[in-house]
Amino acid sequence: MPWLIECWLSGPGWRRVVMIVAVTGVVTVIAWISLIRPHHSHFSQLEADSKHPARRITELQRKVLQVSPSELHVHPSNLRAFSVTEFVGKSRGKLLKWQPENKEGTLEILVPWEELPGLFTRLAEYRVVAGHSFTITAQGELLKLMLTMEFSDES
Repeated sequence: MPWLIECWLSGPGWRRVVMIVAVTGVVTVIAWISLIRPHHSHFSQLEADSKHPARRITELQRKVLQVSPSELHVHPSNLRAFSVTEFVGKSRGKLLKWQPENKEGTLEILVPWEELPGLFTRLAEYRVVAGHSFTITAQGELLKLMLTMEFSDES
Protein backbone atom coordinates (compact mmCIF):
# COMPACT_ATOMS: atom_id res chain seq x y z
CA MET A 1 0.00 0.00 0.00
CA PRO A 2 2.77 2.55 0.81
CA TRP A 3 4.28 1.77 -2.62
CA LEU A 4 0.96 2.60 -4.35
CA ILE A 5 0.69 5.97 -2.58
CA GLU A 6 4.35 6.74 -3.40
CA CYS A 7 3.69 5.84 -7.04
CA TRP A 8 0.67 8.20 -7.18
CA LEU A 9 2.51 11.07 -5.54
CA SER A 10 5.84 10.65 -7.39
CA GLY A 11 4.32 10.17 -10.85
CA PRO A 12 3.49 12.85 -13.40
CA GLY A 13 1.23 15.76 -12.36
CA TRP A 14 -1.73 14.71 -14.50
CA ARG A 15 -1.81 11.35 -12.69
CA ARG A 16 -1.97 13.11 -9.28
CA VAL A 17 -4.84 15.33 -10.44
CA VAL A 18 -6.75 12.35 -11.88
CA MET A 19 -6.24 10.34 -8.70
CA ILE A 20 -7.38 13.21 -6.44
CA VAL A 21 -10.47 13.75 -8.62
CA ALA A 22 -11.22 10.00 -8.65
CA VAL A 23 -10.78 9.60 -4.86
CA THR A 24 -12.86 12.74 -4.19
CA GLY A 25 -15.58 11.46 -6.55
CA VAL A 26 -15.66 8.03 -4.88
CA VAL A 27 -15.82 9.59 -1.39
CA THR A 28 -18.61 11.94 -2.56
CA VAL A 29 -20.65 9.09 -4.03
CA ILE A 30 -20.24 6.98 -0.89
CA ALA A 31 -21.25 9.93 1.32
CA TRP A 32 -24.29 10.60 -0.89
CA ILE A 33 -25.45 6.98 -0.77
CA SER A 34 -24.86 6.44 2.95
CA LEU A 35 -25.61 9.82 4.52
CA ILE A 36 -27.48 12.31 2.37
CA ARG A 37 -29.82 10.14 0.30
CA PRO A 38 -31.58 8.42 3.25
CA HIS A 39 -32.24 11.77 4.92
CA HIS A 40 -33.45 13.29 1.67
CA SER A 41 -35.96 10.47 1.13
CA HIS A 42 -37.06 10.75 4.79
CA PHE A 43 -37.70 14.49 4.35
CA SER A 44 -39.62 13.81 1.15
CA GLN A 45 -41.83 11.33 3.01
CA LEU A 46 -42.42 13.79 5.87
CA GLU A 47 -43.33 16.51 3.39
CA ALA A 48 -45.81 14.20 1.65
CA ASP A 49 -47.32 13.22 5.01
CA SER A 50 -47.70 16.84 6.08
CA LYS A 51 -49.75 17.66 2.98
CA HIS A 52 -52.56 15.30 4.01
CA PRO A 53 -53.51 17.17 7.24
CA ALA A 54 -53.12 20.50 5.44
CA ARG A 55 -55.57 19.33 2.76
CA ARG A 56 -57.95 18.10 5.46
CA ILE A 57 -57.84 21.45 7.27
CA THR A 58 -58.49 23.31 4.03
CA GLU A 59 -61.44 21.02 3.30
CA LEU A 60 -62.92 21.58 6.78
CA GLN A 61 -62.49 25.36 6.46
CA ARG A 62 -64.33 25.24 3.14
CA LYS A 63 -67.17 23.29 4.75
CA VAL A 64 -67.43 25.80 7.61
CA LEU A 65 -67.70 28.65 5.13
CA GLN A 66 -70.50 26.81 3.31
CA VAL A 67 -72.66 26.62 6.44
CA SER A 68 -75.36 29.27 6.16
CA PRO A 69 -75.59 31.82 8.98
CA SER A 70 -79.15 30.72 9.75
CA GLU A 71 -77.81 27.29 10.77
CA LEU A 72 -75.39 28.84 13.25
CA HIS A 73 -77.85 30.88 15.31
CA VAL A 74 -80.78 29.88 17.45
CA HIS A 75 -83.98 31.42 16.11
CA PRO A 76 -85.45 34.01 18.50
CA SER A 77 -88.91 32.48 18.17
CA ASN A 78 -87.62 29.28 19.81
CA LEU A 79 -86.14 31.12 22.81
CA ARG A 80 -87.92 31.26 26.15
CA ALA A 81 -87.83 33.66 29.11
CA PHE A 82 -85.10 33.16 31.71
CA SER A 83 -86.12 31.04 34.68
CA VAL A 84 -83.69 30.58 37.57
CA THR A 85 -85.37 27.43 38.88
CA GLU A 86 -85.37 25.80 35.45
CA PHE A 87 -81.76 26.85 34.77
CA VAL A 88 -80.45 25.55 38.11
CA GLY A 89 -82.62 22.42 37.98
CA LYS A 90 -81.40 21.36 34.54
CA SER A 91 -77.80 21.90 35.62
CA ARG A 92 -78.20 19.55 38.63
CA GLY A 93 -76.84 22.43 40.67
CA LYS A 94 -77.55 23.99 44.04
CA LEU A 95 -78.68 27.62 44.13
CA LEU A 96 -76.54 29.71 46.49
CA LYS A 97 -77.68 33.21 45.57
CA TRP A 98 -79.98 34.90 43.07
CA GLN A 99 -80.00 38.67 43.13
CA PRO A 100 -82.05 40.20 40.30
CA GLU A 101 -81.83 43.95 39.75
CA ASN A 102 -83.27 46.32 37.14
CA LYS A 103 -81.57 45.09 33.94
CA GLU A 104 -79.13 42.56 35.38
CA GLY A 105 -78.83 39.77 37.88
CA THR A 106 -76.20 37.87 39.83
CA LEU A 107 -76.49 34.13 40.13
CA GLU A 108 -74.29 31.88 42.26
CA ILE A 109 -74.67 28.12 41.99
CA LEU A 110 -72.71 24.98 42.82
CA VAL A 111 -72.58 22.56 39.89
CA PRO A 112 -70.81 19.29 39.08
CA TRP A 113 -67.85 19.96 36.82
CA GLU A 114 -69.26 17.82 33.97
CA GLU A 115 -72.37 20.04 33.79
CA LEU A 116 -70.43 23.28 33.30
CA PRO A 117 -70.14 23.26 29.46
CA GLY A 118 -73.86 22.60 29.04
CA LEU A 119 -74.74 25.57 31.26
CA PHE A 120 -73.55 28.06 28.70
CA THR A 121 -75.47 26.31 25.92
CA ARG A 122 -78.61 26.47 28.06
CA LEU A 123 -77.95 30.13 28.85
CA ALA A 124 -77.92 30.92 25.13
CA GLU A 125 -81.40 29.39 24.81
CA TYR A 126 -82.99 32.18 26.89
CA ARG A 127 -84.15 35.27 24.98
CA VAL A 128 -83.68 37.80 27.76
CA VAL A 129 -79.97 37.20 28.44
CA ALA A 130 -78.04 39.76 26.40
CA GLY A 131 -74.59 39.32 27.91
CA HIS A 132 -72.86 37.71 30.83
CA SER A 133 -69.60 37.46 32.71
CA PHE A 134 -68.63 34.62 34.99
CA THR A 135 -66.18 33.40 37.59
CA ILE A 136 -65.52 29.74 38.32
CA THR A 137 -63.92 28.52 41.55
CA ALA A 138 -63.48 25.05 43.01
CA GLN A 139 -65.54 24.12 46.06
CA GLY A 140 -64.61 20.58 47.02
CA GLU A 141 -65.80 18.26 44.26
CA LEU A 142 -68.15 20.88 42.84
CA LEU A 143 -67.57 24.13 41.01
CA LYS A 144 -68.95 27.44 42.20
CA LEU A 145 -70.19 29.50 39.27
CA MET A 146 -70.84 33.17 39.82
CA LEU A 147 -72.68 34.48 36.78
CA THR A 148 -73.52 38.15 36.20
CA MET A 149 -76.14 38.52 33.47
CA GLU A 150 -77.49 41.50 31.56
CA PHE A 151 -81.07 41.25 30.40
CA SER A 152 -82.33 42.55 27.11
CA ASP A 153 -85.82 44.01 26.76
CA GLU A 154 -88.46 41.33 26.50
CA SER A 155 -90.40 41.70 23.28
